[in-house]
Amino acid sequence: MSSAHPQNGNADASATRADWLCARWWRALFDQSDDAQFVCARDGSVLELNRRAQSLVGPRGSEMPSAALLTEMLTPSTYRKVMDVLSTPEAHGSTLCGVSLTIDSDLPLIADLVILSLEGGCSLLTAKDASRRWRMETHAQRLITAIDSTPDAVYLTDAKFRLTFVNAAFQALTGYSIEEILGQGIEVLRAELERSRIQESLHTVKDGKSWCGECSNRSAEGKHYPVEVTLAPIFDRRGVFIGAVGLERDISQRKQLQDELLLERNLVRSVIDSLESAVYAVDRRYRLTHFNDAWTKLPKEQGWLLFEAAPKVGRPILDYASTAQHRVELQTAFECVMSIGQPQEVRSTDSNRHHWQANIVPWRHKGECLGLVLKISDITQSVCLQSQLYQAQKMETIGALAAGVAHDFNNLILAIRGNTSLLLMGEIPEEDVAPRLRQIDEAAMRAAEITHQLLAFSRASDEQVSVLDFNQVIKDAGHLATRTLRGKSVIRLEPAADPVKVQMDSTRAQQLILNLCVNAYDAMPDGGQITITNSVVRLTRSQSTKGLGAVDYCRCSVADTGTGIPPQILARIFDPFFTTKEKGKGTGLGLSICQSIVTKIGGFIEVESRIGQGTTFQIFLPIADKDLTNSVNRAAPSLNKGCGRILVVDDLDLVLEFTSSFLEKAGYEVVTANGPRAALQRIEEASAPFDLMFTDFNMPDMSGWQLIQHVSVDFPEMKAILASGYLDEEERLQIEQCKGVRILDKPYGINEATETVSQMLSEKRQGL
Repeated sequence: MSSAHPQNGNADASATRADWLCARWWRALFDQSDDAQFVCARDGSVLELNRRAQSLVGPRGSEMPSAALLTEMLTPSTYRKVMDVLSTPEAHGSTLCGVSLTIDSDLPLIADLVILSLEGGCSLLTAKDASRRWRMETHAQRLITAIDSTPDAVYLTDAKFRLTFVNAAFQALTGYSIEEILGQGIEVLRAELERSRIQESLHTVKDGKSWCGECSNRSAEGKHYPVEVTLAPIFDRRGVFIGAVGLERDISQRKQLQDELLLERNLVRSVIDSLESAVYAVDRRYRLTHFNDAWTKLPKEQGWLLFEAAPKVGRPILDYASTAQHRVELQTAFECVMSIGQPQEVRSTDSNRHHWQANIVPWRHKGECLGLVLKISDITQSVCLQSQLYQAQKMETIGALAAGVAHDFNNLILAIRGNTSLLLMGEIPEEDVAPRLRQIDEAAMRAAEITHQLLAFSRASDEQVSVLDFNQVIKDAGHLATRTLRGKSVIRLEPAADPVKVQMDSTRAQQLILNLCVNAYDAMPDGGQITITNSVVRLTRSQSTKGLGAVDYCRCSVADTGTGIPPQILARIFDPFFTTKEKGKGTGLGLSICQSIVTKIGGFIEVESRIGQGTTFQIFLPIADKDLTNSVNRAAPSLNKGCGRILVVDDLDLVLEFTSSFLEKAGYEVVTANGPRAALQRIEEASAPFDLMFTDFNMPDMSGWQLIQHVSVDFPEMKAILASGYLDEEERLQIEQCKGVRILDKPYGINEATETVSQMLSEKRQGL
């Protein structure tokens, strides 16, 4: 090369000093260049490298033959292009952009390869590092690709909010092409009613803050649609506002879904608010999260809860418990539902005799229990209607027992009258008098027992839950059911060896067994045997799903040897009003009520029947883990003697004489009156006030209770005993709340009567 250093063998010895200086200048530029430079011959061999090129090729490249250096550095296609330029003498300069150079580096160098022809058939190859530019271009390309692939509309504006860039999704969303929209103000996108929001968003962005919100847009076709907008400011390096970047998302589907959810929510809320029951939702810690409006329609005391003011979200619902006992009951029920994940039902009666039912169900979401939903209902009316239904069906059962009871009473009356007649003849030896009197007393006691059972069973009353021995239940019900049986029909009782404790109302328990016995009797028109058996069992796995789980159960079986139940109607026997009897001979409520009684206390009934062989009803009742409720034992006949003035009132002379006789024998001064008017006259004419009035209830003109109320106005200190064979529950409750009045149920024993009189007069003397 003519421009080489003088030490180069190719230098011309006769070069001038100017050429020498020029060569030195070129050499300095060549060596100090930041770009890698190569001097190459036409055949591609490398004649010289500057320092940057040497660092690029590294030690391995320095050891290569000069002719192989370009081959190693360039890809085959790039090498061919370079050789085409080098081999063309007339080419003055050429640039190959984005060439990949690799020799000793793990990462290739992206460079622009500039080829410049020199004198002497040589060329200067300059590799200008283009990695940063290439990365920036690649990044920008990827950014544009990403922006174009996003489903959201993206756009840029200048400082006057005129659109300068939009992506593909913008065109699809708005309906505007690039040619139509670029240069227009951003407000062209918005609906007419959005002017205030447009100004709000633009002022916010000009102040250097981002703005987010929802707007109503208008497409190029004039269609309105909702969008979610994010608008952010753009500043240059000096902090000067130069425009904004916007991101808009079509939220039509989301708004539609929100509207549908809101509609469904409002519907559910309206349905819940329309309920007459109060509904409370609580979290896992029993804190209120939601409640409906029904609490305002109910009394302040809602069974277990008492609200002096509106419930508060976030407050534990147990804080509203009316008593400590109710708090424990609710908490126990809550914990049970949370642990087993099954709904629970509890009932309560408040001080105002309102009946309440609480249904507690788990609040689930995606398989997880988030809390509980408590529904409290006033079931007073339902309980009353159910009691009336039970009472009506009991009367049906009484009707079925009537013929048998009448037969028993006729036998007992025959025994009483027969023995009385023999005694009145006076021809019975003295030693036979006492046995005859005992027979009369025994017959009277049996008649009183039958009357007592019938009255106890037939009396309409609220449920009184107690712990019963179910062995005694089947005995009492069996004795009553025996009155119905005729011909060859018999009842066989097989009680368990030990007491079988069940918690339920005693009248309902007897109604349950009597209904099944009457049903069995009807299935045995030609006679047969009814067997009632008690035992304690553990439920099978399939049975445990019907009851309360793994607890012991009383299994009471009522089996008959009757005609059996046809398979086609077996599934319907518990349906209300379903009956196979002739019209007028049954209501079809007996078995339905049996199932209701059993289900209410957590039990169930299973039935097995074979045509011509009989039917067995198996009643499963949960065993109570409590002590038996105490029962009153009857005392032996005796007189409790005392002293005082007693007015006896009864419109039946036989009863009047009997009552006055045993009271006189007990030591009392007795005055009699054969009716209410006579009683008022005796009181008015009496020289001294009476200590106690002993009166019948059912009398003409005025009842015994009305007589007591009338007399108490002028003689408030006078005690009173009201004797009655039957009182409805409401009237009985009213009388029992009156101080100084006692009820004596007929037929009573003289020991019970004289003991009651003695106690009341003793209380009077003590000033009670």
